[in-house]
Amino acid sequence: MDGTAAGGRGPVRYGPYAPETGLPVLGESAAVLAGARDTATGEPSGGGPALREAACGYWARRGLHSAPGEVVAASGAQPLLFALLGAHDGDVLMPRPCPAWWAPQARLLGRPAYHVPTPAECGGVPDPFALLETVRRVRTEGGRPRLLLLSVADDPTGTVAPPETVREACEAAVGEGLHIISDETWRDTVHEPRQTVLLSPAEMCPEDVTVISDLVGALTPAAWPVAVARFPAGPEGAAR
Repeated sequence: MDGTAAGGRGPVRYGPYAPETGLPVLGESAAVLAGARDTATGEPSGGGPALREAACGYWARRGLHSAPGEVVAASGAQPLLFALLGAHDGDVLMPRPCPAWWAPQARLLGRPAYHVPTPAECGGVPDPFALLETVRRVRTEGGRPRLLLLSVADDPTGTVAPPETVREACEAAVGEGLHIISDETWRDTVHEPRQTVLLSPAEMCPEDVTVISDLVGALTPAAWPVAVARFPAGPEGAAR
């Protein structure tokens, strides 16, 4: 489907919906949602205390400790990413290939988006040397690269980037002054646990990484949209 971006920026192609997982809803999840059937009020903007506490518990079990004040929730990853792009001024870099809905978010805000090739062994994370080359080329052309989007457990390729690749790409991005948005929607899906180790960029660069996760990826059906974002601790993360 095509639309027209605000400000006369031309057509914007929206990405397709993520495929259905085809898995039954967990009984515990169904019970929680059924228990809220008589609640007439919605969640406050950014999520209520109970929801944000639950998100902190989710990340703590994965080695990322957070406080409720560092977490926000929204009805899906798309509005979360759109808000994050709006909060960080400047150009956006993302791996090639990448999820189909990433680039349209930047285009709707009128932000240039540059694609960086991934290594041969994985997707989701840009090749560190290609990333450095792209950043310097964009700056030479007058651009302002400020953000790097990546997904360690990748959507289009179904691969998990090796920890050393993630570390090198993150070090290159942070060294060039980029903030990293790590989409970890698919980290809880099956990906050959004996052959891969999933390492979040937030474990290596905690002050420079915002993590987003859409529960539709592995935990809830598409009819129950909810996504959460984990910001870095400290005043800059709080401002975002």
